[in-house]
Amino acid sequence: MLPKLKRLNLKKDFKWVAAGKKLETKYAKLFVKPGDNQTPKVGIAVSSKTFAKATRRNRVRRLVSAAIESLYPSLPNDINIIALPKAGAIEVKSGDILLDLEEGLKKERIL
Repeated sequence: MLPKLKRLNLKKDFKWVAAGKKLETKYAKLFVKPGDNQTPKVGIAVSSKTFAKATRRNRVRRLVSAAIESLYPSLPNDINIIALPKAGAIEVKSGDILLDLEEGLKKERIL
């Protein structure tokens, strides 16, 4: 898990970033918005509609978090990202999610 200073924590921050550009990948929906921050900020939101059991929500949150931690050093400093995992993300390994997120961010010229 990323340190608290590198995460989006407040509801108003999530809403602000969610108003930005939306990217669809195979395993996640990403919202991306540049800001005036000194370091990249990342938030992960997991829907209880998509993942009914808490154990599944926690597992998919850990998988996506591990993938984002690997990508974090290559993110631009002013970027804010929210990741919403899709139902298929629970079935794969963190490496597959990493490749998926990396491909989606490169496609949009963020990486």
